[in-house]
Amino acid sequence: MSILLHRAGRAGWLLLAAGLLLQFGLKDRLPGLALLFYALPKPCLLALAAVLALWPGATGCRRLAALAVAVAIGLSWLGPLLEPSPTPATAPRADDLRLLVWNVARPQGPHAGLIELVRARQPHLVAVIEPGRVEPDWLRAYEQALPGYRADWMPRGLLWLSRVPSRYRERGKLEGAGAYARFEVSGPWPAFPVVVADVFAHLLHSRRGQLQEVLAQAQDRRDALVVGDLNTPLESVFFEPWRAHYRNVFEARPSGLAETWPLGLPLLSLDQVWVGPDWQVIGVEKVWRVRDSDHAALWVVLRRSG
Repeated sequence: MSILLHRAGRAGWLLLAAGLLLQFGLKDRLPGLALLFYALPKPCLLALAAVLALWPGATGCRRLAALAVAVAIGLSWLGPLLEPSPTPATAPRADDLRLLVWNVARPQGPHAGLIELVRARQPHLVAVIEPGRVEPDWLRAYEQALPGYRADWMPRGLLWLSRVPSRYRERGKLEGAGAYARFEVSGPWPAFPVVVADVFAHLLHSRRGQLQEVLAQAQDRRDALVVGDLNTPLESVFFEPWRAHYRNVFEARPSGLAETWPLGLPLLSLDQVWVGPDWQVIGVEKVWRVRDSDHAALWVVLRRSG
């Protein structure tokens, strides 16, 4: 038994070392290692280091080393929560844009949890990922249950609900796998684009191309919003070009952990909202409804500043 524990402990240290190299160095640059990078996010590495610190038969030095690694990972993961927001808190206004983004995990009919959340929050725009194969009667059911909203379904799995003027402009595939749709929204604000995307999480192929195509749909517009299930954590190197033009709402206004998956466990920040510099982030909130979806919903309040 002691030999098995020793070998398991050694394997744990090798896995921890590989995870640290990926999270703080290589990341998902190499397609062959990207899957391991996604499978070993910082929360998992923190848990692994904690287990190694308590591992039966471990020497004192190894326990201290594992504890130090756990503290370092914890500070890297949770440290940004302690930093002040780069913009001061501002009270919401009537003309602020309220946005809801949610992957509802392919329901078999109109999603009761979604209807309930929209009724409670009254967002201007709702971007729904994986809404199931929406039939025409589903759209009518959504509109009847949510008076004032217009429902549109984009093939390949995107549902759009809006209670302000908006029109569909373009949709398509992402490298033949994922999907996107672009809308033009107006109302009390000058017209602006919203890109909704569902990046396909291929196990072997890089997600770089899909994310490049999503970013291209924003057309470098300062007033663009890019939202959806991007199936790629924020730590990915593929978001470096995004940060040159847009801000992730959790980075613009730290509001708790950005991880949205799975089932209430904060492991991966797959669902995201990115905003152009013409928008001020007033509020960000994750809404967990585990009985309705394995993803958290994102509630975002924005103010047009440009």
